[in-house]
Amino acid sequence: MKHACASLAALLAWVLPAGESLAGTNDFTVQYQNYNATGPGDDIIEANIKLRNNTTAAIPLSGIVVRYWFTKNNASGATPACWWWNASPCPNLTVTSGNVSLTGADRYAEIRFTSGAGSLAPGATTAAIDLGVTFGANVDETDDYSYGSNTSFIDWNRITVHDAGSAPTAGLRGGTPPSGGGGGDDGGGTITTEFFDDFSYTGAGDSLFTGWWNVRNGSSWTGPGPEPEYAAPWSSGNVSIVADPASASNKLLRLTTSTRGSNGSTLQAEVSSKARKFKFGTYASRVKFNNTPLSGTRYFADKPVETFFTITEYITNDPNYSEQDFEYMPNGGWGRGNTNTLWTTSWEDTRLPINDSDKVSDWFSADYSGWHTLVLQVSSTSIRYYIDGQLLTTHAAQYLPETAQFIYFNIWFTELDRTQGSSRTYHQEADWVYFAKDATLSPSQVTSRIDSLRASAVTRKDTVN
Repeated sequence: MKHACASLAALLAWVLPAGESLAGTNDFTVQYQNYNATGPGDDIIEANIKLRNNTTAAIPLSGIVVRYWFTKNNASGATPACWWWNASPCPNLTVTSGNVSLTGADRYAEIRFTSGAGSLAPGATTAAIDLGVTFGANVDETDDYSYGSNTSFIDWNRITVHDAGSAPTAGLRGGTPPSGGGGGDDGGGTITTEFFDDFSYTGAGDSLFTGWWNVRNGSSWTGPGPEPEYAAPWSSGNVSIVADPASASNKLLRLTTSTRGSNGSTLQAEVSSKARKFKFGTYASRVKFNNTPLSGTRYFADKPVETFFTITEYITNDPNYSEQDFEYMPNGGWGRGNTNTLWTTSWEDTRLPINDSDKVSDWFSADYSGWHTLVLQVSSTSIRYYIDGQLLTTHAAQYLPETAQFIYFNIWFTELDRTQGSSRTYHQEADWVYFAKDATLSPSQVTSRIDSLRASAVTRKDTVN
């Protein structure tokens, strides 16, 4: 039976004392009751959740998210939902899910609040939120990190509260997230050869830049709509070196993609390393993703993709093909509607017919606009994706590269709003890019290495061969 809950609006208060900090790891306590404790092996999770504000200030609920951590086991899918007495959608709440690779969790269900939910007063507790996850098959809940067998409310630190838009275990405001999942946080290997570029060039035509990087120009099959009939061209004019508004002495690599709603009016951008010599090791870049256009109007039917990735030359039917991708879609796409989504994909083998054993993708629904440090560890046993020091996912050894790869950045459209003829331009930027050959560096080690190179006034370095 689904349970009614009182309106969250009854608990709201808007007063925020001057100077009050809202960023504490104990700001919230989660209270949890298992509505489905008698069925730990059935096809549904049903968790009743309350949040208590432990601070002395009212906290806007739209600034936080709640995450319930679980394992999908062998189920083909996991669908999160919020239920009421009459099974209607919860007011001022949305529920999404994401993938992780952590102890006791390969998925999480995330509760988000709209601005209409208001704020939670100091010391107040929300009404109960009835969170559900359905699988379509029986699963074992007892191995889930957030599972508890209690049938009445208790304080429960295995359901966590985070800043809205944070990486899965980042931005902690309450509870203790799951750990593990590998990731080499203790480091691994010694740096013997490395590649570094902080994009300190006079422009994209600088001979030093063109000596290291290829800028794509001309037509190709990649673009919005069914390919290749609807391909859109790439333009070298969409790649530039710009001043960093945060630091007068720093430069940024900028890529733009623009359209007026047709393939013929669309120009995309791509930059790739001239050398194809990157395989095992640690790849990293500080990248700025953007949700809103650099110019023009944001139409959610436009689906730009902002990226940092590695790849071999794409050849159909190539058993040695590989790529590892960070792909951010600010307007959604690829089945995610209009929801901000970050994809991590490892691909090995383009032999036909291509099937699920040739690639693996995970998606993370969150607002990733702004600056982020992306770290990709490619070892002899696994592929690990990090954002801002947090492990997003781990991919198995079957997807490892078999030959050397290039390093790429590009921005392109998968779909266009063909009803809108006004010009709009999306963009992404990169502050630096780094690779350590045959070394598994933690995100913190990468940051330390970049700081060291910059402190020594090293603007570019390449000892990889």
